[in-house]
Amino acid sequence: MTEEILQIDDLQLKFYTYEGVVEALDGVKINLKKGETLGIVGETGCGKSVTGLSVLSIVLPPGKIEGGQIIFNVKGRAINLLNLGDSVLRKIRGKYISMIFQDPRSALNPVYTAGDQIIEALLKHKIKELAEKAIEELDKEAKNKKANFLTRYCRNNLQKIVLNPKASSLKIVSKIPLLNRYKKLLYKQAKKEAIRMLRLMRIPDPERVVDMYPHELSGGMAQRVVIAMALACNPEVLIADEPTTNLDVTVQLQILNLIKELKQQFSSAIIYITHDMGVVAELCDRVAVMYAGNVVEIADTLEIFKNPLHPYTKGLLESIPRPGCQFKSIEGTVPSLIDPPKGCRFHNRCQYAMEICTRVKPKMIDVGKNHFIQCFLYQ
Repeated sequence: MTEEILQIDDLQLKFYTYEGVVEALDGVKINLKKGETLGIVGETGCGKSVTGLSVLSIVLPPGKIEGGQIIFNVKGRAINLLNLGDSVLRKIRGKYISMIFQDPRSALNPVYTAGDQIIEALLKHKIKELAEKAIEELDKEAKNKKANFLTRYCRNNLQKIVLNPKASSLKIVSKIPLLNRYKKLLYKQAKKEAIRMLRLMRIPDPERVVDMYPHELSGGMAQRVVIAMALACNPEVLIADEPTTNLDVTVQLQILNLIKELKQQFSSAIIYITHDMGVVAELCDRVAVMYAGNVVEIADTLEIFKNPLHPYTKGLLESIPRPGCQFKSIEGTVPSLIDPPKGCRFHNRCQYAMEICTRVKPKMIDVGKNHFIQCFLYQ
């Protein structure tokens, strides 16, 4: 079995609003294996996006994680992300776990260029690598002409970064304008890397785009810049929150093909959040189906499409329009999570509901073939 890189276990999340307490996540359990693409599907408001935000601990108030654990396996260590302070989490975000947000316009800062926003991540997490490249360039220049004092001084500071980026002498020098010229060399290397990432995103003329502001970019280009930001530091886990929702169909296909290519190149595990079952069939290895803050079914993608077991999963697949077939919809409406139904949250819309469904929440059980389901029909 492929080693699990991320385990979400019994995650509880609530939003404390004036109308009442919204029970957004009620014991979510998901595991992600190395190198796989896991799709999370469900209706709007079922908790897909806040599950992704919880992994990075960036759920905004009035949201609050009330319980559970998120175990991240990195470099042979198992770390509970919910026990870490913000300073430690900042070292993990972007470097080991990154997120592509749903709306690229809101994810990009309008007063900074596209390149500067990619460079920020590189200077935060890959400064040693940038310093090593800058030293290589200085050494090449020194062979062609005699190195002056300023060149030797910059090389000395870059060498200190390679050995210890947090050296106290560097902190002092970095604040003095005449002495922090080595930072220009780091920025130059980071800009080269940003241009390389934009080129990987299939953006034409990346040398020009790197200096453009978000309002100068089309929707597809802005989304590619956001993807470049997320992948700049080669993260172990990439969370993609409906990255093609606001794009044209042709651009959606380009972005999906790009994500598939980049997965092979960077070997990242991907959590792909969507409500489009067609995208799931094209992109994902496994699927987790969510309803009203619960994961109700998990299985391999082919198994989900060939043998859906949970009534909600069946309803989702039957509601996909097909030529020559009558369109079916799931009866009823999504319940309010301020006062969610007791027991199984789907029972008031389920044609197979039993008396026990109204009282007791079913447990997630294994029905074989790596297929897990939360339903009393199979217990």
